[in-house]
Amino acid sequence: MITFIITIGLLLLGAFSWAAYVSTQSERNKFISLLPWWVLGYGVSFAMFCPLAFFRIYGKAETVVFCFILAVALIFACLIIACLVASLTKKHFRNSGRIIGIGAILIIYSFVVSLFAGMGEGSFDKFGKRHPIPEGMEYEETHVSEEWERRSLSQEEWDSVVIDRKFLLLGSLGQYYYMVYMPPTKEEGDIYLKMYEATTNLPLSEASIRNASLLHIMPSDTAKIYEKSDRPYRSCIMVTEGEWGDYYAARTELWFKPSHGGEEQLIYSKIYRIEGHSR
Repeated sequence: MITFIITIGLLLLGAFSWAAYVSTQSERNKFISLLPWWVLGYGVSFAMFCPLAFFRIYGKAETVVFCFILAVALIFACLIIACLVASLTKKHFRNSGRIIGIGAILIIYSFVVSLFAGMGEGSFDKFGKRHPIPEGMEYEETHVSEEWERRSLSQEEWDSVVIDRKFLLLGSLGQYYYMVYMPPTKEEGDIYLKMYEATTNLPLSEASIRNASLLHIMPSDTAKIYEKSDRPYRSCIMVTEGEWGDYYAARTELWFKPSHGGEEQLIYSKIYRIEGHSR
């Protein structure tokens, strides 16, 4: 699928390069006469968002292809705008009106394609269906909500839960946060999460999870409880693979990176049953 998209993208880029060369060697009328090619190139390249959204596997290569196709579509959009400018410059107002009409149609077309692409990225993701939890695999459930989990417990009782479990992943619906009981450390540094689909080791929302889960810790002679909460709003760790109710197993790792250099260290690793966030 990815090879197909790359091939089509390269063909579109070649067609653009040829058309751009012809337009620079021609009068503006010739440039405007190539408008159908610009429209066709934009329509085809933008339509490729749909299959990419339906079938991509959330890796770096797919992101590069997505950005490449977007760049091609924007190039063709710029050429359509250039046709409008050339037509206005030559005071061909009838042609200008036609180009504006075509532009309006393309805006509506882009909205519809984007809508279907969003559906493919969310509702038809089915990441969990493609990665079922193997029978017999041991995993932990996430704590559904901090609010009701703590309601019937004192702070001391809740702290004892965290100390006993060492590492807790809290939340639901693809939005999570965590609490960790860290052993004494003599180094300043950062702790953060890495998450992988447990059966294939496929990284989950790699860059965003690390950034969203980052906590800075200072040296301490005693063990401490650290919390990455969901406050303020939308500071939670969001897993984009999968959708609501589509559960799968995720290996959740807590890592420590010293501030003054040195190798990152794995602190805890647990397998949780999670669900992705529907877009």
